[in-house]
Amino acid sequence: MKAGYSDYTDQDFLNSMVNSINQYRAKHGAPPVELDQGLVDYAKSRAEHIADKGTLVHDGTAGYGENLYSSSSSEPVRGPATAASEAWYAEIKDYNYETFASNDPAKAIGHFTQLVWKASTRIGAGRVCGSADNTWHDTYVAVNFSTAGNLAGAYKENVLPPTA
Repeated sequence: MKAGYSDYTDQDFLNSMVNSINQYRAKHGAPPVELDQGLVDYAKSRAEHIADKGTLVHDGTAGYGENLYSSSSSEPVRGPATAASEAWYAEIKDYNYETFASNDPAKAIGHFTQLVWKASTRIGAGRVCGSADNTWHDTYVAVNFSTAGNLAGAYKENVLPPTA
């Protein structure tokens, strides 16, 4: 792992991630996700990978759905799970439930749709935090979903409009 960075995937982080994701999924009639230890291990390796690269890159996702997040702070803080899930869910503003696409092709919606994808029922999450120079403190988060979402032709039955 990159010098100055460490794995901060503790049980509180994992519980918070599951709870946060499940709150959003409930709004869309999607069943709750459950933690899968194999996916947690994989997501940790993905968080380490993006920390090493210093960028969010979806290379080699092993057939899982994947949402990535990063944040930086001048203070040595560990970014919370809710910051990542809130950022992904915020993409809802650009999602069109009639066309199953973004209202603006320049705006991403894939994190939102994966988050609430009805057929995805297991997740793993990983968080890596640190600083290479003690100036900026970074948090990298990876969440992997099984089964993978964002499959062409399957949006109508998997990304339901919010009920509340």
